[in-house]
Amino acid sequence: MPRFSVAEARRWGDQFVQFLRDTGREQESRRDTLRSIYNLEFRGRTDIKTPNFSSILYALRVTHRAQVLGESVHFKKEKKRVVVADQYRRPRTNAETLASTSASGQQPSSGQQVPQSRAKKWAEFAHGKHGVEIVSEHDQGNGRIRFPVVPGEPRTVAILVQNRGAEAVTLRRCQPCQPSRELSFVDEQGATQGQSLLLHPGGTYPIQVRCLTTCNGFFHAVVVFEFTKEPNESFSIGRYIAAVAESQLAKDLGPSAPFQPYQASLQRPVTVITEDGIPPNSSMKNELEREISLGTYQYPKSLKDTILLGPNASAGSSWAAMRSLLEAPLQAGNYGQKFQLLLHLEEIQMEVDIRRYDMQDVPMVQDRGLLVLDVPGVAENRPSVLKGDHLFAHLSSERDHSPLVQYKGYVYGVELEKVRLGFSSKLQKKFVNNLRFDVTFTFSRLPLQVQHRAAALAMQRGLSSLLFPSASCHKSLFTGTFQPRWFDRKLQANEEQRRAVTHIVMGMSRPAPYLIFGPPGTGKTVTVVEAIKQVWTCFKDARILACAPSNSAADLLCQRLIKDIAPRYVYRLIASSRNYQEVPADIRPCCNWDNEQSCYVYPSKEHLRCYRILITTLVTAGRSEDLGLSPPPTAGGRRAALQPGCEGSPTGVQWGGCGGGQAAGGPLLWRRTRARGGRMASRSRDAEAASLLSPRLVSANFPPGFFSHVFIDECGQAVEPESVVAIAGLLTAMDQKTNPNGGQLVLAGDPQQLGPVLRSPLAIEHGLGTSLLERLMLHNPLYQRSSGGYDPQFVTKLLWNYRSHEAILRIPNELFYDSELKACKSEELELDIRSLYCTWEELPKKGFPIIFHGVCGEDRREAKSPSFFNTAEIEVLVSYLKKLLQSRGKGGCPTVSPKEVGIISPYRKQVEKIRKAITSLDPVLRRLPDISLLKVGSVEEFQGQERRVILISTVRSCSEYLQLDQTFKLGFLKNPKRFNVAITRAKALLIVVGNPAVLSKDHHWQRFLRYCREEGGYTGYPYEDESPAEDGLATDLHALHLSD
Repeated sequence: MPRFSVAEARRWGDQFVQFLRDTGREQESRRDTLRSIYNLEFRGRTDIKTPNFSSILYALRVTHRAQVLGESVHFKKEKKRVVVADQYRRPRTNAETLASTSASGQQPSSGQQVPQSRAKKWAEFAHGKHGVEIVSEHDQGNGRIRFPVVPGEPRTVAILVQNRGAEAVTLRRCQPCQPSRELSFVDEQGATQGQSLLLHPGGTYPIQVRCLTTCNGFFHAVVVFEFTKEPNESFSIGRYIAAVAESQLAKDLGPSAPFQPYQASLQRPVTVITEDGIPPNSSMKNELEREISLGTYQYPKSLKDTILLGPNASAGSSWAAMRSLLEAPLQAGNYGQKFQLLLHLEEIQMEVDIRRYDMQDVPMVQDRGLLVLDVPGVAENRPSVLKGDHLFAHLSSERDHSPLVQYKGYVYGVELEKVRLGFSSKLQKKFVNNLRFDVTFTFSRLPLQVQHRAAALAMQRGLSSLLFPSASCHKSLFTGTFQPRWFDRKLQANEEQRRAVTHIVMGMSRPAPYLIFGPPGTGKTVTVVEAIKQVWTCFKDARILACAPSNSAADLLCQRLIKDIAPRYVYRLIASSRNYQEVPADIRPCCNWDNEQSCYVYPSKEHLRCYRILITTLVTAGRSEDLGLSPPPTAGGRRAALQPGCEGSPTGVQWGGCGGGQAAGGPLLWRRTRARGGRMASRSRDAEAASLLSPRLVSANFPPGFFSHVFIDECGQAVEPESVVAIAGLLTAMDQKTNPNGGQLVLAGDPQQLGPVLRSPLAIEHGLGTSLLERLMLHNPLYQRSSGGYDPQFVTKLLWNYRSHEAILRIPNELFYDSELKACKSEELELDIRSLYCTWEELPKKGFPIIFHGVCGEDRREAKSPSFFNTAEIEVLVSYLKKLLQSRGKGGCPTVSPKEVGIISPYRKQVEKIRKAITSLDPVLRRLPDISLLKVGSVEEFQGQERRVILISTVRSCSEYLQLDQTFKLGFLKNPKRFNVAITRAKALLIVVGNPAVLSKDHHWQRFLRYCREEGGYTGYPYEDESPAEDGLATDLHALHLSD
């Protein structure tokens, strides 16, 4: 056995201490327990020779990293330095660095603002010159004039041109940049018609602004005042003039406080020492083996440095190496390495974006040994918090201290907006009422860890024929002719569904996966369930793993399966973090809840052999609509702390990460928070509670061939490593010699609908946002469409739409599905539902159940929130909603309950304002029974759902923010998948409210608008193809040569 120097033993000791932190056991002090962890867990993670426990303990003691007192060992508290690396911030060249605002110690904001150069140019343009000022009693500052109007009532406002200088000037003209339907400008001497007039020192000349509108909205014009002064010097002054017609509801929904754009604070590094808290007791019984360890997979510190420096000369080689791997085509040879880099990039950006939830100067109260913190938004998962998660808090009065002592608090429970936390006794002893804290939230690294492991295992376990299929072995699992007894009789009339089920049962695609391409409302999950039932019936030795991306989707699979399969054959594995009261009653008999012990249990592999169908979830935390908090239990049974950096990586450029055994390094905590977009990647509580199950099965190390079939429903919503979690270590690829009857993978989803929500622009650009299903359909010849359609041996596209009225289906069918979808003429009752609103008196055209209501609104923001809202659109939505819910069957509108109506908007603040209008402000709606059942949410929240009636608020009325939306993946514009999902949720009635002038700048919306106009479904603000009615300076500034 080789001898180790003290320095070598100390390095291994540092890595062991980091391993304890990563697995939530940094408080462990018993020498015997530490020896067991070192020998049984830590040393088994590598094949490299390592020193024995006594050697590393001696090295840590003599280097003052640990104190040994008899049988107790106390490790020195870690001092960490954290740095955040924002990938949306364009790295500067050396020349730019010298000239940039960083000379003042500040980092340029990447918040959502009009570009600085344009804002500066406008301020200069609006500023008075040569003693000439433009004034009005309705001045708002910065060259803006805003006044209220009432529809149908003309209003005139005076604007005064004043010469406060010592010389006469000539007003050559006063004209708007573009004509306005509602605003007109007049004066006595014809300046608004191009007639010049002389304005002497001290003189004042009035210009009258007249407004007449027929509807509520925001109506604006940029007006240019052109002057000359001796000797032939010309100058101009601009004003942005807006008339606003709004109801009391819109006024009540207005900004709660003026918008404060994000300003980066000084980047001052701070050293942090963490005092660990007291985690809650676990409420689960685990008998499931853990034979495959889960590494920490920390990213190398050098990767963050590369992002911060960008392609500068000093880091050019590192940047080039990173780009080389990112731009290389994904293949079996680089599979693990490339996905490890992409996941590292995603984590680095998640560290930046989680800071939007930081809280400052907030109090806590003491309650029976715990501290209670109010977290506004936690009830809506912003941020998402589960029992066992953790956050960090430090005293507000000490925020400038270095080192800064921060306290780690474990979540014991969440009640409405109150979070109960367990902190260390040190904080409890010094706690007094009204003590103020700064709070930092964290996110769970566990989903990232299990995805790293899946990507690494994929090629080790020989899955290249599944992930990069090239052919079929043409071996059928079924001898003879497949003549099934269909469990769902409706399939008898659907050729595509029958074909998909038949090919899955026959297994003729193997080892290649079989794909079910299911456009909206075509019965994709019905097909998956039928296929599982037929496999269960035909093959008595088949074992099936059925996965879905969330608890609700997995529950649905279970509910439909147990209608025809006895619960004794089906086992629904549910994560311990899920509230048992949320589990549907009909699946409780076949789930892993132990009534006697009142906890979830994870039975052994031997026990799981008794079941032929296991239903579980993919790793979904961080995928749906909010970043969450800290990790669920790791292999050590405790919580893994967020480790932002990683040192000790090999020298040179290696993007494979630190793996399981590398030590994490110190954090350089920049004092800044991030707020971007108003739309954060969310993980709903439903998805979060589902995040442990496939990884648990992988850790159990089932024998090869244990599962013969793996089904993944909604595969298009998961990043590829997330789907691979359910495959690597669980499914063995079909092999004619070793596994002739297994290895059937079935992926179901729609690549034209929303995929996973990601944060890193580099990771998105280079393929992390492409699901496994979409990658195969885009790049693998087996799954690509030919002139004759798709090859049914490998993929079936479902064509019959059971959900929507034919008129609602037409545009998405044309734009995304090659006009192949057909509205199913099914049961009479269903057909009646889809035609229920065709005679509603509010329809612009009877028989066409789509309304596009044009609104000329205003994009607004409030306080420190970067998210947008549009009160003019909310007014219209509320009006339609009241007519629908109060119809009582009159006016051709059948009675509809709130739960049958959904409202979709792409911006979080608009969702918040709509909810407030419905439940608090409108006196009629708030009194309706069950109004709380009316769902208002983002497009992501509605994916996979349907409602009888859907109302959509698009919000955007300002074209100057379109590039912002495209960069940060916000809104509907420049996002065809979000457009597709939104307009395909409605069964019988679709109402869209938006600004046609702005929406028409997007190809897909322009087609939808043209369709509504051609079919007679357009109403509201008068719209022509080149209508100027948009709230934005972009076009006007461009005309004045003031744009970027």
